[in-house]
Amino acid sequence: MERPGRPLGVALAIIASALVFSLLPLLQVGMVLTIRQVRLNSLNQDLSEDVPAFSGADLIGGISETELLVQGILGLGFLGLAVLAWRGRPPALRFMLVGAVVLLTGIKLAAIIAQSLAQQNLQIGMSSADSIFQSLSVGQLAVEFLVMLYVVWYMNRGPARAFFRGYYLSHPAGAARPEAAPGDRAQRSEL
Repeated sequence: MERPGRPLGVALAIIASALVFSLLPLLQVGMVLTIRQVRLNSLNQDLSEDVPAFSGADLIGGISETELLVQGILGLGFLGLAVLAWRGRPPALRFMLVGAVVLLTGIKLAAIIAQSLAQQNLQIGMSSADSIFQSLSVGQLAVEFLVMLYVVWYMNRGPARAFFRGYYLSHPAGAARPEAAPGDRAQRSEL
């Protein structure tokens, strides 16, 4: 029996979830680390040089090294899971991918709720960027939620189950097969 090919829906689900749950978090970590490096380099330069000063609020304040490390590890872990799911082996990867997508969406939802309910620390300062970051995080959550719904929906469809199982289910011996339409019999007899 021939192994089923990867359906387009499975490919879309894996690519979309890898982009949202792996690439985007890794890009965010890279951006924060780059900004920190630029700031450190500008502080270490001689004061007599023309160095553009950072003005306004601290765009990366409140993000600890631990949070960056956890986000990077989760992003790399999900990328590994997506690569294994692309191969389609072992069959349990379908459940692992769906569970990881639901878990990461739940973690993001909890983080946004905790951030919304937390009191602003006035010693750190406030800026107009805070409302922009809040809106962006809600928008990111909406995209993650839509990707989660698609992954859960498609990974439970027959073609996805057959791809991860490695074979199509045959009709049971005692089950009635669907009858062909009357025109189909006439076409078959003509062939």
